[in-house]
Amino acid sequence: MRIAKPRNVSLSIPQRALEVVFDECDRYDTDETGGRILGTYREYRNGLLITVTGIIEPGPAARRSATSFMQDGAWQERVFRLVEEREPSIEHLGNWHTHHVNGLQHLSTGDIATYRRTVEHQNHNTSFFYALLVVERNQGKTGLQRYHFKNYIFRRGDSEIYEIPVTGLRIVDAPLLWPAAVRPTLTEHVAPDVEFTVRKSRACDQDFLSEFYPKVGTFKSKDLGIYWRGVIQLVDGSELEVVVLEDASREAPDYTITLRNNSATLAESARSLAKKEFSTCRAALVAAERMCNAELYEGRRTKRRRKRWTS
Repeated sequence: MRIAKPRNVSLSIPQRALEVVFDECDRYDTDETGGRILGTYREYRNGLLITVTGIIEPGPAARRSATSFMQDGAWQERVFRLVEEREPSIEHLGNWHTHHVNGLQHLSTGDIATYRRTVEHQNHNTSFFYALLVVERNQGKTGLQRYHFKNYIFRRGDSEIYEIPVTGLRIVDAPLLWPAAVRPTLTEHVAPDVEFTVRKSRACDQDFLSEFYPKVGTFKSKDLGIYWRGVIQLVDGSELEVVVLEDASREAPDYTITLRNNSATLAESARSLAKKEFSTCRAALVAAERMCNAELYEGRRTKRRRKRWTS
């Protein structure tokens, strides 16, 4: 793949935009992820100035793997139109995505084909397409030094792929139109900023469950919405079936847990847990495991005392 250096192309990116991208990389450190880039541009003579003013997240229905990524286009379109209402000059400049999980240091052939089709599409407003690619995690680094990234430009009617050099990049201290500055109205029951918080929490739950509660799965139904069901192992080697329900009707969702088919030994834990609300699914599962283990331990200790007294 031949990469050319563009002439007279400069790029301005707010620090906050990179933080949003890098935070998403942290959340999905084994799968590709990505989103869309908003901003403005100015063409002059033979030059081009690109100014990033917003980063749109992948969306709740995005699909990820270690080698592929599909965005939630419908959700992103709603976000874009919402921002556009407040800032009519905004443009969809391009996309950002990650390769830091698979070691690929450049755009894939699939990326290139997709971006070429996009820039040549009649509905693409600009004569160029900007692509930000996160290629590597910088071990031991924090903040804006966490990841190494590259910036590419595709031009309409031009078969070249251009990589913007470091000398053409300027990182600035400026606010974002999205996700930081916009405070949207409700859409489809949940505001996008609240929805993002909920999805972020679910992603953390999923990572935690896969590590510590692999027998608990995520489900969705028309009546219950999102819920988790499965078994957790207790200290005595027994397995306890649990169901965690999410109530996302509030601005800050809460979670409740129910013990199913539990023995009489755990009756007190079941009653106590039924009265509690938790901030995350993982918090509910940890509380249930600890409470049930404590009740099992106390029950065994009481039996041992009785045995000594009657012997």
